[in-house]
Order: sequence, then C-alpha cells, then structure tokens
Amino acid sequence: MGLFPSAKDFEEGPGVDKNTPRKTGILRFFEVVGRDLTGMFLATFLACLGFVPGICIVLFGFASGSLVVMAAGAVIGGAIAGPCLAGVYDTVLRALRDEPGYWWSTYRRAFRQNWKSSILPGIFYGLIITLQVSLVYFCVTMPARGVQVGTGIWVGAILNLIVFHMLFTYMWPQVVLLNQPFHQTLVNSLLCMLGFLPHALAASLLQIVFWGIVILTMPLGVVLMVLLGFWFTTEICCQMITGDLERVFHVEAQIRAKKDAELAEYLAQEDQDSRGE
Repeated sequence: MGLFPSAKDFEEGPGVDKNTPRKTGILRFFEVVGRDLTGMFLATFLACLGFVPGICIVLFGFASGSLVVMAAGAVIGGAIAGPCLAGVYDTVLRALRDEPGYWWSTYRRAFRQNWKSSILPGIFYGLIITLQVSLVYFCVTMPARGVQVGTGIWVGAILNLIVFHMLFTYMWPQVVLLNQPFHQTLVNSLLCMLGFLPHALAASLLQIVFWGIVILTMPLGVVLMVLLGFWFTTEICCQMITGDLERVFHVEAQIRAKKDAELAEYLAQEDQDSRGE
C-alpha cells in the first residue's frame, strides 16, 4: 500500500490471516507501516484539519492578550479535534491488531461510534496542551525581556510535559477501545502509567521530542506535521503499550467475543428468516 489512496482503500478488504505470526520491534513497525501507511496518513491529515480551528482561536487570543479567548479556543478546538485524534488512534490500533477491512470503511464506522465519547477527552487534551505550550513559551521568552525564570518553573514545566504525555499515552487508546466514563479512563490511565512506567516514560519522551522538533522548525514544521504528524508517534507509542493494554483489559479477547456474538446473532436471525419463509 502506497502513501496516496487508491480505490481499494475505500472497499472492504481481507486483512491478515489470523494464524500469521506477528513480528516484533522495528520489523513490526515496518510491517504495519508498509501495509497501512495510506490509512494512517489520511487519518493524520484529517486530524491536522481538526486542530486548525482551535489553533487559530488560541493564536488570536494570544495575539490579543486574552486568556479567555485562549481558553475558549482550547475548549472549542479540543472538542473538534478530539474525535479526529481518536480516529488516528483507532486506525493505528486496528492496524496493530491486523484487523481486516480498508481504511475508509473502518474509519467512517469508528468515527460514528467514538465521536461523542472523544469530545470530553479532546477538551481536556486541548486545555492541557494550550497550558503546556504557553508555559514553555513563557520560560523561553521571558529571559530575553529581562525576566529571570527560576529553576523551579523550568522543572515544573518539564515535569508537566512528561507526566501529562505519559497520561495521554494510555488515555486515547482507552477512549477508542473501551466504553466507560471519562473519569474512569483517567483513573485507568494513571494506574497504567505508574504500573508500566518505563513504557509510559519512553512514549512520553518520544512525543515531546517529536513535537518539539515540529515547533522549533516552523514554518517547515508544518510539512513534517502533515507527513508524519500523529501517525508516526501514535504507531510507535501504541506498539509500546499494546501489550500493557492487553494484559490489563484483554482487549482482543473482548473484541473477538463481541464479533462472535454478532455473528451468532446474525446466523440466528438468518435461520429464523429462512424458517419463516
């Protein structure tokens, strides 16, 4: 599958044989990317579009010096971007599960299923990211204006970035995989990041470094964001933590059980209809 979509990307596909052994590490990364790059790229492109309204409002609030407008932009933008970002995670997680089907069919179905449950996480994510960017901007620019930034503020800003990105690493997969209240998702995410600290820390640092490069290379960073953007870090991070999620939530077993139940219900209905005739 190439970078740009073809007609086959909008049809149902056979997927991967369930008996095919899964690769691990970097081989698994190239296997998934080589097979599902188009879907991940398109989901990332839609996510980038979903972030545009919030970014514009936040930048307008920043330029006008209005914290209220910035907060409103974070809330509105997060509500719009949340479902789009959930679409990226759903696409990547399906690829890592080797689920059958081509991108557009599964993306459209998953978006209808997840958009409501991803609004509140999106708002939370938008507010935190806006706060983090503002805090880092303050730490970087204030010394040039003659204002010394203390070590404590720098340490707080760095810890803020690390801890919340550790939390987000486990939050978004749960949003698209589990049907539960958002407060339960946050509790589970906190417990997972503490229980699987090395994975959470590695995923957090990867995201911080990547998005730091994107911001520092602006406006060229826009190209990097569109081409790699969310799918690159999401794939690597999800590949790191899928084993953790499976160990705690038994995701694939639940999905198989749900599909088996749906198939049994469908066959029973078919049998009932045939008898009725």
